[in-house]
Amino acid sequence: MNGPGARLEKRWHLRPADPRRIQDLIESTQPEPLSPVTARLLVNRGIDTADKAVTFLSPTLRTGLRSPMLFPDMRRATDRLLHAREQGERVCIWGDYDVDGVTGSAQLILFLREIGMDPRLYIPHRTREGYGLNTPAIEQLAGEGTRVLVTADCGAASHQEIARAQQLGIDVIVCDHHHVPEEKLPAYAVLNPMVAGCPFSFSGLSGAGVAFYLLMGLRMRLREQGEQPVPDLRLYLDLVCLGTVADLVPLIEENRVLVTHGLRQIASSQRPGIRALRAVSGDDAVTASYIGFRLGPRINAGGRLAEARKAVELLTTTDTERARLLAVELDKENIDRRAIEERILQQALALARAQLEQGLCYSFVLASPEWHPGVIGIVASRLVERFGRPTILIAIDGDMGKGSGRSPKVFHLYKGIQACAEHLAGYGGHRQAAGLSIRTASISTFADEFEAVVRRHLTPDDLTPIIEFDADLDVALVGPELLDELHRLQPCGQGNPEPVFRSSQTEVVSVRVVGDQSHGKVGHLKLVLRSSQGGQPIDAIGFGMGDRPIVPRQQVDVLYTPTLNVWNGQASLQLRLRDLKVH
Repeated sequence: MNGPGARLEKRWHLRPADPRRIQDLIESTQPEPLSPVTARLLVNRGIDTADKAVTFLSPTLRTGLRSPMLFPDMRRATDRLLHAREQGERVCIWGDYDVDGVTGSAQLILFLREIGMDPRLYIPHRTREGYGLNTPAIEQLAGEGTRVLVTADCGAASHQEIARAQQLGIDVIVCDHHHVPEEKLPAYAVLNPMVAGCPFSFSGLSGAGVAFYLLMGLRMRLREQGEQPVPDLRLYLDLVCLGTVADLVPLIEENRVLVTHGLRQIASSQRPGIRALRAVSGDDAVTASYIGFRLGPRINAGGRLAEARKAVELLTTTDTERARLLAVELDKENIDRRAIEERILQQALALARAQLEQGLCYSFVLASPEWHPGVIGIVASRLVERFGRPTILIAIDGDMGKGSGRSPKVFHLYKGIQACAEHLAGYGGHRQAAGLSIRTASISTFADEFEAVVRRHLTPDDLTPIIEFDADLDVALVGPELLDELHRLQPCGQGNPEPVFRSSQTEVVSVRVVGDQSHGKVGHLKLVLRSSQGGQPIDAIGFGMGDRPIVPRQQVDVLYTPTLNVWNGQASLQLRLRDLKVH
């Protein structure tokens, strides 16, 4: 780092790959061998046999999904819901307010409707009620006659609330994927791959994925009972795909299967809400990135700033006009969210820089009464990208604060927060993302202890982010054939990163900065590059790199991902820069 708050100089690390394993993989895929580039990319991702390569490159629904009955409580959960159907009991879906919870809730509502039930929906208000179950709402639902409560993406740590529900005669079925405390939940049934000893051995499912497995279990039971017809679960893959990609779970094993087929379902979807959402998001090629940057933020916008119920309604309505109006509302709320996010980001950056000026720190715990709790998680991610430190932002409301944290891979955020639990009113989350609630008076003490915990686990070198790349590949070798090869690795995301290559001593032909540069914003670096070996120049763009001091005729080393850029109906090759350094 050149000074407090300056852009971090990132370390570049070549993913090691054994040449023998690469060659063995090429030879084992005869008579249509993989290319050396594809073989190396697969070996870098742990795909080193012909069988693994076939499974990875051609994921199928028939063979790629484990049985839902590997969840120990699946039969108990499905029996209870089918009994509720027979008896006409009131069932309520309690969802979280993010994309994962919204899409999990939408799946459950649509499926139960399809088999003749009329489920209610409850999603807590992010600001007034916060994350997860709460006792007042449960007591309200009990008073309205609810007898079965199914959670979507929450409930894993709601011991007291679930115990209260059971006391009131509500059987709670928990569908969640978050870390669980050692104490067993007092729920009627728990479906969570994170539960210790769960025979469902893939722990990477999203909340929407767990909900989908409940649908699989219900469909299996209906078929056992001889019921015909049963719901076609392929029609639900668009929803589980949205939740899986947006929640940043690893896109491997079951998730790769669900997302691969879910992307196709989104592309051809007749669901009014999906079509309306694509209309306001820009009707681009449907990829994991399209979900992450276009569809997901709009679904999230309602729950971040207002009510998430409208997002569930968007995904479950059969009314085309109603879907259009809801999509327009969510698009507007997403614009408002971006403005709020930018204001909080500038304030948080100022606080972080001030803290760095006081000396080396290993973490940030920043708080303000001016911050919106629905946006601080996004801002925390931006600070981690810039400074490489575990970061927790807290929105203060009177004597209480709601926090959202993010962390680089080198630090387990959930365990770090857990080590400071005595200062918290509640917490939950994953390795790289977590939430908490805290008394305002405890923030300073918590920040000091959290800093001490992080210092025990990290070294100064850990604070410098690492960018991993797959291979050296001169930009002169980028062409349509390579793009076709790389497309076979899609969908890319957590656990299956997009391919990244390094090209050294690359000539800068031209430079310009594009995009919004008002109010201190950093634009995007638009370059034309040419190989030192000559050949045709190629366009490149570095998002958020407009502050880099690059000039024409410089020699630069670049990390990049080859992409296809479509503009005004014309497609052209473009390099998406991950980092660059003057050679």
